[in-house]
Amino acid sequence: MDQDDIAFTVESGEGVVRPRGELDVATAAPLRAAMREQVERHGGVTLDLGGLRFLDTSGLRLVLETAEAARREGFAFTVLRGVPEVQRLFDLAGVSAMIPFADGNDPA
Repeated sequence: MDQDDIAFTVESGEGVVRPRGELDVATAAPLRAAMREQVERHGGVTLDLGGLRFLDTSGLRLVLETAEAARREGFAFTVLRGVPEVQRLFDLAGVSAMIPFADGNDPA
């Protein structure tokens, strides 16, 4: 795996946020800011986990906090599933049912 495969970036627009690389404690803040911006501009956000190769508990917590904020504040929030290695953390933590998951080809 070369450095470009793990370098963290965030692309966003039209209510969708696409993180790439590794989401961990060092990279959660820019993702949080990008999601907040999309909620403010579009009234909701779709988080596409398809470009992540790694997710730690900081990323898991961010997704859970956003799901809770969406329920509390009434904005739309959808999470497009990631690769099996990323999805496994949600399953191991026992929180998959708490996240509004959709497949990449499902309408968000």
